[in-house]
Amino acid sequence: MTTNAERSAIVRSLTIAGWFLVGGSIGLIAFQLNRVRSISGGGTAFSTAWEQRIEVLSFVMLPPNMMVLVPAATAAVAATWLAGKDREVWLVTLVRLVATVAGAMFVIGLIAIVNIFQRDAAGQRDIEGVYLRLGGVSMAVGIVILCWAAERFHSRD
Repeated sequence: MTTNAERSAIVRSLTIAGWFLVGGSIGLIAFQLNRVRSISGGGTAFSTAWEQRIEVLSFVMLPPNMMVLVPAATAAVAATWLAGKDREVWLVTLVRLVATVAGAMFVIGLIAIVNIFQRDAAGQRDIEGVYLRLGGVSMAVGIVILCWAAERFHSRD
């Protein structure tokens, strides 16, 4: 059995770790945004510049890249459940940030899927790309639900 002081120390450590871990996701997003920014006008014979930008940005939410967010979500959710109603602002903000990043990934995934279907209407077939992005969308929804459940766990007490 742990004491309140021990539990508070665990919550504090998980919160700090969660902030460092979410930095990995933010770094990946910043890297991809820089790549998107570097795509200039014109496009190619196969896609417009905007289609290329959507494609490059959608790499952040492919399942292997979504895994970068899972450790941060795990740390945030575990700390939230351990903290109960005694949550500090850093922990509350961390849980909401992780959920927001996952929600943004969900939106990026949907936009990318629509973009693939538009390309498919033009004669290209990329069903594998749709499946990959659906996997990332599924992971994003799971992370949002997990964060939502953790945040509301003790709110009814």
